[in-house]
Amino acid sequence: MFEYATSTNTNFSYLMNSLPFDIVNEIFSYLSQDDCINSMAVCRSWYERVPVYSFHLWRKIELLSGDQNTRLKNQRFLRCLGPHVRQVILSPSNKTELLVFLDTLRNHMCDIQSIVFRQSKVVHQDVYQDALQPFKNTLSELSFQDHPYRLSPIHMMASCPNLTHYTYQFSNRPDYHTYSRVASSTLLPDTIQLPIKYLCLDTGSYSDFRLKSILQHCPQLRCLIVNQSVPTTFDLDMCSRLCPELECLGFHNGVSQGAAKKWESYARRCGTRRSRGLRHFISAEIGGYGARQMVPFLKKHQRTLKSIHIVGNNYRHYDNNINEQQKDKVKSWSDIQSIQAHHLESIHLTGVVLRNESLGTFLRHSSQALKRVVLDYEQMDFDDDVADALASLPYLRKLDISIKKPEILTSWAPDMTLIGFKRFLASSNRLERISLGGDILVDDEIIQFLCGIKSLKNLELDHPECYNVTHLTANGISSLLTNNKNRLESLTFKNVESLTDDTLPSLRASMGKSSSLKRLVLSGCNGITSEALFTFVQNETALQELVIKNCMSISKNAMMELNNNSRRLNIFFEEQ
Repeated sequence: MFEYATSTNTNFSYLMNSLPFDIVNEIFSYLSQDDCINSMAVCRSWYERVPVYSFHLWRKIELLSGDQNTRLKNQRFLRCLGPHVRQVILSPSNKTELLVFLDTLRNHMCDIQSIVFRQSKVVHQDVYQDALQPFKNTLSELSFQDHPYRLSPIHMMASCPNLTHYTYQFSNRPDYHTYSRVASSTLLPDTIQLPIKYLCLDTGSYSDFRLKSILQHCPQLRCLIVNQSVPTTFDLDMCSRLCPELECLGFHNGVSQGAAKKWESYARRCGTRRSRGLRHFISAEIGGYGARQMVPFLKKHQRTLKSIHIVGNNYRHYDNNINEQQKDKVKSWSDIQSIQAHHLESIHLTGVVLRNESLGTFLRHSSQALKRVVLDYEQMDFDDDVADALASLPYLRKLDISIKKPEILTSWAPDMTLIGFKRFLASSNRLERISLGGDILVDDEIIQFLCGIKSLKNLELDHPECYNVTHLTANGISSLLTNNKNRLESLTFKNVESLTDDTLPSLRASMGKSSSLKRLVLSGCNGITSEALFTFVQNETALQELVIKNCMSISKNAMMELNNNSRRLNIFFEEQ
């Protein structure tokens, strides 16, 4: 487009003038910020018009260390700034650069509502507080990402009275020992209330902050995330008492980045409406913090809970060999069966020491609305009580189960029948997504039961070999695709050793042109080589997306060549 504009500038300008503004705006939406800056060099007319056409591209900008002498001296870049700039990411290397960045934004009348400091080298807290004063009336979101210096969250939040979102991610890099001038000894008056709705304190090994003194100033808080790498026992009741509007609560690195983004977005949308009570709880066991703190708290909020995600700090062993410490943990988590969360839609339990009877009872109590169940633990077998409980969930659509054999076993146990689980798969369920992992649930016999689930659209199989024995064969995989080719839309194979160059032809034949399969993921499938994958892709199928992850026999260069030669198939490659 730039070359055409340079050679026929008059005609091109006439064309742009003839088109409605929204169409021109749509054309420029496909450009990057650098494209806009380059296009402004075409002529004077473009220098004046491009910022008008592309203002939506400049709602968010990023200024890195060194940009003081590059981007901020580029008149074309500066011309694109204005009131439409709402979000900015800053990585200043010193105080002077920080002040230059913020002064530039202020001088160009930028309506800054969100600032992210990423790996900032500015040490002292009072520098940030003073520098942010010109934006204190418009700033609603403030974040410190990978920050190597200690800051007082409550004083930073108080310096911007309209702040609703605050994130502090402490870096554990070696230079974190540099201390900031933190006015932590000066407490805020108890009467001061801050409008904070989203608070994320990812403090790592830095634990000497007082959560209570922070929360008592945040009565409007809707979402709270506290991540630490050191054992800490939190007073959960204190959190809900000081923050009665709290709806999302997460502790100890249990909250994924994706979940945090959803909570952050939710806090923006909730407005001034009344809280509906605690709806989402995510936490991990660590040190002395576990079932004794979480179960009573969850029971108090059972009427409003919609999702529970708990990560245990170890796995259970076979009941006959359980030690005293694990017996104590089993007893503690067994009380979860007393929770009757009738509005619960999602349960995620990983490594939680819990008896099957208690788990089955808990699932039955949540049967009215439960749509997703994720279980990941060690056990000799998939207990019938749990399987029957899953079968009683009429709205269950997503099931993720990973069962590993206990470490105490030294040989493969051939007499496992999985009767309850097979009965569950054969029942009239409406499962749309199934993920099976470990060395117990994935074999040819289970595959045959999956073939009968007509609602199944997304399937993931993770099958690491156990004791050099594999029960998932190429025939089983081929049967799966043949019987589900008109229903299955996404298929993932992880660590499946039976997938080799020799089995790919049968896999391709099973897919065919009429298959509904649009996405295939191969992860850790080391028996497949680049050459066989070339042949597989060259044959026509309905496949639209192929993802390769950590397959040792497939090189990055081969995937790049394959991607360049394939026009109809989107290929993605990831390696460790």
